[in-house]
Amino acid sequence: MQNAERKMKKLLMKYIISFLLLIITFSGLAQQTVTGFEAPESVIKTGDKIFVSNIGGEKSDPMALDSNGFISELSKDGKMLHRKFQKTLLNAPKGLAVIKDIVYTADINRVVGFNVRNGQQAFEISIQAKMLNDLCKVDDTHLCVSETVSGRVLLIDITDKSIRFLGTIEGANGVAYDEKTGNVYAVGMGANMSGGKMYSRNLTSTDTVFSELPNSPIGIFDGLELYDNTHLLASDWVSFTSKKGRLVV
Repeated sequence: MQNAERKMKKLLMKYIISFLLLIITFSGLAQQTVTGFEAPESVIKTGDKIFVSNIGGEKSDPMALDSNGFISELSKDGKMLHRKFQKTLLNAPKGLAVIKDIVYTADINRVVGFNVRNGQQAFEISIQAKMLNDLCKVDDTHLCVSETVSGRVLLIDITDKSIRFLGTIEGANGVAYDEKTGNVYAVGMGANMSGGKMYSRNLTSTDTVFSELPNSPIGIFDGLELYDNTHLLASDWVSFTSKKGRLVV
């Protein structure tokens, strides 16, 4: 397990983009480069603000409890409002999700929430984990979170802080929820970062099984979003055909 964790950490750091983020703004799709980040990991827009999670540190470690991570706040047109938005310490924040006026982040072994207006901490739940990774909103009271080392996918009730185990996929990373179908989608990086696939399960099901999607591509998958009613958009660090990063629809 330790060798697998070291390999995962090494590959994670190899593909983290440091100090630079290319933002496609929501007005006219104009491109601009915004600097000032430290290993930016995830981006989310809510209202007229954009939030960016930063793993942090000169030698950013995505699994270290080192208190040097942070969330940046930008305007909708990409101007830096607060390089360090949150008012309490973070270690290596990754996935982001917003419910009402709280932005939540997956921070290694806990999920933390901050008020989008002032950065004050408003939520925290600790989880037995080595690397919580992606987050997605399910509804106004639930979040879905992935844990990459164990491959677990969990459902968090933010009202009573209970946790429901949804299932396991190898190298679980990106998660997304379709409120129309009730399906949770998840992508993985595979065992020891060897390549994973795309999976789904319905939240009404009582089992803990994620089913592989038909004709699923293989990749070292990271982010995952619903593209439209019938398509998913996933980022793949290394395509097994081109050996380059790609977006898969």
